This record gives sequence, structure tokens and C-alpha cells, in this order.
Amino acid sequence: MEISGKQVGTVIISLIFVMSAISIAFSWQPTTQANSQESSNVINSPLSNEMRLLFPEEGVTIMTVFYVNDNSDSLAAKKDAENMKDEFGENLMVEVIDVETYQSFSAAYNVRTVPVVLIRGKSNMNAPIRLEGLQDFSMLKERVCSTFEEKPDACL
Repeated sequence: MEISGKQVGTVIISLIFVMSAISIAFSWQPTTQANSQESSNVINSPLSNEMRLLFPEEGVTIMTVFYVNDNSDSLAAKKDAENMKDEFGENLMVEVIDVETYQSFSAAYNVRTVPVVLIRGKSNMNAPIRLEGLQDFSMLKERVCSTFEEKPDACL
């Protein structure tokens, strides 16, 4: 039985594909919450208007943080807001907005300096609490607590 050059080439190409598939299978890791270090209640884009109205009606406060990556105060405010989710869990939705990426959204909220934090709950849906500049974590937490009708454990 004689093997032609074309058959040898086909076998070599097949082996390359199989080895590539095995290599990918061993190096691939699914993105999980543990790998990404992000929570499902922290998002990096604007919520839809429907969601913006729905969350407070369900007893969830929305904290929106406007920041830029090259400003230390706004990065600190972003980190504080992301850490706030650990305090409140499912009672708080954190929306972190890069003003350079979402310029028109930021302009709609008259963001002219960073950081800016907006906190809206059921009681102040149409008039969010607006905080400009870097805020103390405990004061920020106090402002979030003020928006809940039924205080979560983090506010007690």
C-alpha cells in the first residue's frame, strides 16, 4: 500500500487541527463571577430607562457613578461604589459610567466634573441625590440608606 503526498499532507493538517483543539481545551477557562471579580449588581454601562424605573419600584436603590480612568478621585469613587455592593447585596444596583465612553448619557445628567454620584430609590426616583467630588464611604452609605423604605441590615 502506497501513501501519496496528498494523503500525507492531509494527515499532517488534521494532526495540526487536533493538537490546536487540545491546546485550546486545556487553556480555556470559562468566565465566571470569581474570575471576573465583578458582581451581577455592578454594571459598566447605562441602564435602560425601563430598568431605571423598575429597580426602585422593587426596593432596589440605584447608585450611578460617573468617572474617568485618569482621575484618582473618580477611580476612588468608582471603587467605593463597587465596594458598596458588598454592604447592600441585592438591595443596591451600582452603575459605573465612564464619561468618555458615554458622553451623551453623561451630558444628559449635566456631568461637568468627576466624580459625580447619583443615588435614586423609590422615594426619590425623579430627584436623585447628587454628590459631586470624592465622598467619605460612611457618608455615601448613609445617603444610600436614606433611600430605602425598609432598611436592609447594612443600614441598621
